[in-house]
Formats: sequence, structure tokens, C-alpha cells
Amino acid sequence: MIHRLLLLLIPTFLVAGCFDYDKENKEIREAFKTNHYNFKLDKTLKYEGISFKIPEHFKKNYSHNYTIKNSSLTRTCNALNIYFSVERFNDSDLNRDFVYDFVVEDDLLNTFQDAYVWRRYESLDNSGVSIKKELPKTYKHKGVIQTISGDGTYSGQAYYVTSTMKVGDDYYVFQWITSKSVMNYTYDDFEQILKSVRKSK
Repeated sequence: MIHRLLLLLIPTFLVAGCFDYDKENKEIREAFKTNHYNFKLDKTLKYEGISFKIPEHFKKNYSHNYTIKNSSLTRTCNALNIYFSVERFNDSDLNRDFVYDFVVEDDLLNTFQDAYVWRRYESLDNSGVSIKKELPKTYKHKGVIQTISGDGTYSGQAYYVTSTMKVGDDYYVFQWITSKSVMNYTYDDFEQILKSVRKSK
């Protein structure tokens, strides 16, 4: 009799103990809307010589499907289906296959940006690339930014914003991947993350 009672109670404990992710995602979307469709960059992360701010609710993502290096830092916002990553490159990476055809010795900033954008462009169907722009002078570090769009495996048509920044002797490639509708509201949030980048120990 006791065993039967325990078997009946176990599902109750499991259901009661499960976190309601739908509720959390709804709260994140509501907070985003209430904040005039902007994220609050309330968390500072450090990664291989730099620090930057990011929304608190962006969770660790252990997939490196959209990056080149397994050492990349990846985060996701499930509530809005956003994938964020950053990778560090330096002179030793010039021997990698993906960058070999793009190397310009005196302009590695554009070398890494062009190689990364081309790799992303080639992986998509019906893809397009925006004109490359320099980051504003108000940013702490020099960089460039570009948007790539196309049909891929990321929820149908995807929009990628890719930016390469030079910090010290290293180059950092940032990505922001989501749908077109979400990108329309969050492109400026990605820019604010880039603006927050600082050199760290």
C-alpha cells in the first residue's frame, strides 16, 4: 500500500519541482517590451582578455555550431531565440583554412571580418551581405560590422550581425543570430554590447 502511494506522489513532486520556463520566457519578453524594446545590460562577462556587458538572462550555450573555435563564448536568449557568441583570433590563426584566402598583413581587422562573413555567407542559401561599416568613433576599440541574411538551419531565414574588434594585439569576432523580426528590435542592443567592450586582465 505504501509503495502504491509513493508511486502516485512521485509525479506530483516532479511536476511541482519543475521550473516554468514558459513563464520565465514570457516575463523576459514583457520586460523587453516594457523597456521600450531594449535589453538591460546588467551582467559583465570576461572572455580571453576582454570584458563586456550582456543581459542577465542570457544563458550558457555549449553548442559551437555557429562558431569556428570550441573555445568561443556562447550565450542564448531562449525567450527571443537569439544566439550570441564571441571568439578571439590572433596571428597564429592566419594559418587556418577559413582565413587563408583573405590575409592582408597590414589589415588583419578586415581580414578576419571578411573571412568570417564569407564563411557564414557560403553556409546559407539565398544569402545576402550588407555593406561593411566601421564602428562609431565613440566606441572604445576600433571595429567593423556587417549583416548577413539567408536560409539556413537556424529557424528558417536567419539574420546574422557579425562584428570584428581589435583589442590590443588580438581580434574578437562577435555574432548575434536571430530572425528578421527580432533583429529589427535588437540590432541596437548588439551595438550596445560592442560599445561596452573593454580590455581586461
